[in-house]
Amino acid sequence: MTRSRFGMFASSLAGLLFCTGLATPAAASPLDRPLRIMPLGDSITVGVGSPGKNGWRADLQRRLHDAGVSADFVGSESDGTSGDLDHEGHGGWTIEQIAGIVDQSLSSFRPDVVLLHAGTNNITRSDDPVAAAGKLSGLIDRVRAGAPQAEIYVAKIIGTAVASEAPANRAYNALIPAVVQQKGPRVHLVDQSTVAGLDIYDAHHPNEFGYRKMAYTWYEAMRGTLHPEWPGTGNPFKARQAYLCHASSRTERECRTWHLRRVIVSAEDGRTADRWQTVRTVTERVRVREPGHYRRHRHGKTWVPARYVVKNRKVMRWVSN
Repeated sequence: MTRSRFGMFASSLAGLLFCTGLATPAAASPLDRPLRIMPLGDSITVGVGSPGKNGWRADLQRRLHDAGVSADFVGSESDGTSGDLDHEGHGGWTIEQIAGIVDQSLSSFRPDVVLLHAGTNNITRSDDPVAAAGKLSGLIDRVRAGAPQAEIYVAKIIGTAVASEAPANRAYNALIPAVVQQKGPRVHLVDQSTVAGLDIYDAHHPNEFGYRKMAYTWYEAMRGTLHPEWPGTGNPFKARQAYLCHASSRTERECRTWHLRRVIVSAEDGRTADRWQTVRTVTERVRVREPGHYRRHRHGKTWVPARYVVKNRKVMRWVSN
C-alpha cells in the first residue's frame, strides 16, 4: 500500500464550503487521512493494453493530484510504472471469481471508494447477460457488506472489438442501471461504455487514449456525487487529435495519429459529420488512357490503338479504419 503525499487542499475547501452552506453533506466530511480508493475488476483494471500496465489508474491519480486530493490506491495487486501501483484487478477473472476474494480484500484494505468494472469476461465466456447482471448484483451486495461506509461506483463495461460479443455486451450494460438503482445511495452508476471503437487496443482492452477517457469518467463520477468543489480536469472526449495504438497481432501493434475531421456523409444533400480519420497509403484502381503504341513480339511489331485501361496505384488518403 503506497501512501501518497499530496496536499489536503480539497479537504480544507470542503470544510470551508460546509461552513458557508455551499457544500453537500458528503463534501462536508473531510478525512484526516488520504482517501483510500480500491480499483476492483479484471484485466481492464490491471491496465492491459496500455504502456507499462498503468491503465486508467495513473491518469486518475494525476487528476486527483491536480485537484489537490490526497489519495491512496489500495489492493493486493501491484502493476504499472507510474504513481501508486496498488489495485484489486485480476486478469481474466469473471464476476464470481472477483466475488470469491472481495471479502478478504475489503477487510484488509478498508477502502473509502470502490471503483468496480466487472463482467467483460462473463460476456466473452458466453454468459447470459441476465445471469451476468444477477452475479454483478450479488458482488455489489458483498462490497456493501464488507465496506458499508464506502462509496461504490459501478461501471457499465467498455465496448468490445469482437462483433459476435457486441449484442451481449450491450444487453448486459442495459441491465446495470436497474441493478445499481436498487442498491442504495452509496452505490453509483458510471457509464464506461462510451469507451469503444478506436479506443479499443485489442479485442477487449482500451488503448492509452481509452484509458484516459475511463480515468476522466471515474473522476467526474466521484466529483459529481461526493465533492462538487473539485475542479474540472482536461476532457479527452473533446480531443480533436489523438495518438492511438491498436494491436495488429499478438506481438505487433500499429500506432498513428488520428484526427477528428468534418467529412461529407451524404453526397445527396451535402450533410456532414465529425469522423475520426487517419492518413494511410491505400491501393486504388483507376482508369487511365494508354496512348497508341507498338507492341513488339518475335514476329515483328503490332500497332495497338489508344485505349483506356484499369491499373492499380498507391495513394495517400484520409480513411476511417
